[in-house]
Amino acid sequence: MAIQKDIFNKPWLQTAIGRTFKFLSPNTWTTVSLIISFGAFIVVALGHLYWGVLLFVIGSMCDFVDGKVARYTGTSSKFGAFWDGTVDRFVDALIVGAFFYLDSPLPPRQMHMLLYVLLFCILLPPFIVAYANHRGAVPDPHEKVVWRFAFRAEPLILLGIAAMFNTRSPMTSFVLFLLAFVLMAATVVQSLIVVYVRAKEYE
Repeated sequence: MAIQKDIFNKPWLQTAIGRTFKFLSPNTWTTVSLIISFGAFIVVALGHLYWGVLLFVIGSMCDFVDGKVARYTGTSSKFGAFWDGTVDRFVDALIVGAFFYLDSPLPPRQMHMLLYVLLFCILLPPFIVAYANHRGAVPDPHEKVVWRFAFRAEPLILLGIAAMFNTRSPMTSFVLFLLAFVLMAATVVQSLIVVYVRAKEYE
């Protein structure tokens, strides 16, 4: 994730993206990403996997540019940050939910339980950081103190690749899914440990 941030946080690149996509407001870009992701989920549910994955990618791109537009136009706001984070959680749920419609080597009940736990593990780390900051256990407004093994990008990239393999090799798809599962489960445990240790330091 640090490498990804180093690549995409180059000032010239942020400026270029902000200038190119300033024709919509940051919050509009965020909302568009949510609408497209809902559409992607429906498309996957209807059996059009590759089109659904493509729409999820487009939705992610819309979500990617909102912050760049906000900084370029000087329209960053606390509500915008809240809306962006809230939409991210909706999109995470839609992506994991789409896997309910894909093939799996496991019986449906077992796979559905894994999907439920995976969704919990994807949603929990940002909540841990936000709640630790909200309660003052670990003052971390910029999410720098409670570092994590994985953020959003890593599991979603793995899940995207897993989805692309699903029709060709369900077992390969399942292995990639398990990698995302293990990564996020480890991230939950690690985030809790870091908050506990940091909270002791602040006290």
